[in-house]
Amino acid sequence: MAPQPLAPADPADISGFASAWNDFFSSVRRARGRAARETQPGSLTLSQFQLIVAFADQPEMTVGDVALAGGVAAPTATRMLATLAREGIVERRSSESDRRQVLVSLTPKGEEVLAEKRSVIAEKQRQVFSMLSETEREQAEHILRRLAGAIEEL
Repeated sequence: MAPQPLAPADPADISGFASAWNDFFSSVRRARGRAARETQPGSLTLSQFQLIVAFADQPEMTVGDVALAGGVAAPTATRMLATLAREGIVERRSSESDRRQVLVSLTPKGEEVLAEKRSVIAEKQRQVFSMLSETEREQAEHILRRLAGAIEEL
C-alpha cells in the first residue's frame, strides 16, 4: 500500500528535512565513488550488482526483466550485460520459444562474484548498523521502508 501524506508540510520543517536529505544522498554518492575506486578486476561494481542481484531469486530472465529488476532502461541493461558476458559473469542465449528475446543467466563465476559482493555489502551494512543505538536501529528500519515507499510513489 502506498504511503499517503499525513499533513501539510511546514516550510521550516522542510528545510531541515531537505538539508538532511541532501547530506544523506551526498554521503551515498561519495560511498559509491569510494566503492567504485575499490572495485577489484573481476569483481562487481555496485551498478552491476544491482543489475544482477535478482538472479538470486530467478535463475534465468529476459533482458527486459533484468532491466526492470535492476531499475535501468533496457538499452542500459543490454550494455551492462554485454560487459558482464565478456567477463564471463553472465551468459546470454536466444529464447527457443521467441527468438526475439534474449535470456540471461549467471555463470558459475557470476554466482561466485555475486556472493562475494553480497558479503562485502552485508559487512558495510553491519558496520553502519553497529554505529546506531538500539532506538535508532528500530527507527532507521521503519523510516527507510517508509521513505522507499514514498519515493516509489513519486
